[in-house]
Amino acid sequence: MELYINCNWTERCANAYIAEAIAWSENGNHATIYSLGITAEEAHAKLVDALRELKLLPEAAPMKDGDASKESRSG
Repeated sequence: MELYINCNWTERCANAYIAEAIAWSENGNHATIYSLGITAEEAHAKLVDALRELKLLPEAAPMKDGDASKESRSG
């Protein structure tokens, strides 16, 4: 599985910001995960926390604003 996270994808929608991550499997399946926040930073922090809770990101991996990341995970 490949996981794509990009802080530049965070966008404003009405009165909230939306952060997004996309996961693709070798079989062509995909899933998109969104989180909402009052600020772009809050939306991104919630997204990273959710991905860590789902064990899609390691606990120790720092994600800073402006970073783009492609994680390859097997499983």
